[in-house]
Amino acid sequence: MTSWRDYITLGILFLSLYFEVFMLVTYVRRRHLLHGRVKIQHQTHPDLPGVTIIVPCYNEEKTLSATIKSLLALDYPKEKLHIMAIDDGSTDNTRQALQEFAGHKQIEIFQKENGGKHTVLNMGITRATTDFVGCLDADSYVEPDALLRIIKRFNDPEVMAVVPSLHIYKASTPIQKMQKVEYTLGVFWRSILAELNSLYVTPGPFSIFRKSVFSKIGMYHKAHNTEDMEMAMRLQSHGLKIVCANDAVVHTSSPRTIPKLYKQRVRWTSGFLQNLRDYKRLVFNTKHGHLGALVLPVMIISTASIIFIVSGWAYDTWRYVHGALLRFEALGTRMFEWTGINWHSWNWFFIHTSPIMIAGLASLVIIISFIIIGARLSKTKWPNILDFLWYGALYSIVAPLWLIRSVINVITSKQTLWR
Repeated sequence: MTSWRDYITLGILFLSLYFEVFMLVTYVRRRHLLHGRVKIQHQTHPDLPGVTIIVPCYNEEKTLSATIKSLLALDYPKEKLHIMAIDDGSTDNTRQALQEFAGHKQIEIFQKENGGKHTVLNMGITRATTDFVGCLDADSYVEPDALLRIIKRFNDPEVMAVVPSLHIYKASTPIQKMQKVEYTLGVFWRSILAELNSLYVTPGPFSIFRKSVFSKIGMYHKAHNTEDMEMAMRLQSHGLKIVCANDAVVHTSSPRTIPKLYKQRVRWTSGFLQNLRDYKRLVFNTKHGHLGALVLPVMIISTASIIFIVSGWAYDTWRYVHGALLRFEALGTRMFEWTGINWHSWNWFFIHTSPIMIAGLASLVIIISFIIIGARLSKTKWPNILDFLWYGALYSIVAPLWLIRSVINVITSKQTLWR
């Protein structure tokens, strides 16, 4: 007999499938544009604009040098690329690590009291003299052609910000391999959301802006320690265009363990939900196109749906364990007696083929196709079978944990810490 929970679960799966098919159809209709690799010319091209890259540094002594060297290796005219490395009151040897680049013609080094990433970005934007400005987190590394591919997207005068294709740097632990698949899936999502003019985050690793946009909409805010989400939502609230350069590849370091990943994602998800609350005027607002009418509402419904499904699973697990304990109390070890299976009477008719299972499998197949498409869009290797297995085994377990914690944080108005 179908229960009310089954009906709700079916409704959730239908909504999920509807949204996934919508995204897939969007990809099919725009694939010739998405796969059209931007033609780039040699770095001496005279029309390339000046760009300032801000590198916020807080206790990044181990990765900082490699980050800056990846910027210096960019295939971009040296006289048009300026780097600002700003130490935000680090307590480790970051200041000493920066001295490796002291006196370099392309690099300016600053020290300031700790004030948070938004203060670093605002300081860099204020001092920048170029037409374009961006940020590269001090634990990320850019491919040599990434900046050229991003800058070419600004040929459209309506584009105010461009985000890159993010990938995990040297995934070695199971948790990092899980994230490797997740980030490849993210390439697909960001590419399609950009086509729908619905991007709601401009990631810290190498998002580039027209500097003039900050005089129109203001500088960075603290924004619940997720400044990159708030800035994207502010751009969207002003009707400004954000696009994705899916072939501009940036590698970012990632948490190696579950506790570190959990802390990072609680901060991200809590920040997203709090920023969404601050920009609730966007939700169900058709003036903001697909973002207001579809994407943000689906994000809210998805959050509630995951909590509902996980709560139901936890309740069923508790009932099963409680029932097993009662049977053990009544039967003792006899409950473990194995009667075997009569293979002669086996009938494939009894294979479980409920609508929930079929819808779930269909959703899984579509998600796998998204991951494969994401790898193709960024011109990177597909995750291997083991990566997919880690993603399937771990993500469904750990993701609901940080989601539930984040919802509790928002309800109780608890602020997350950056470190």
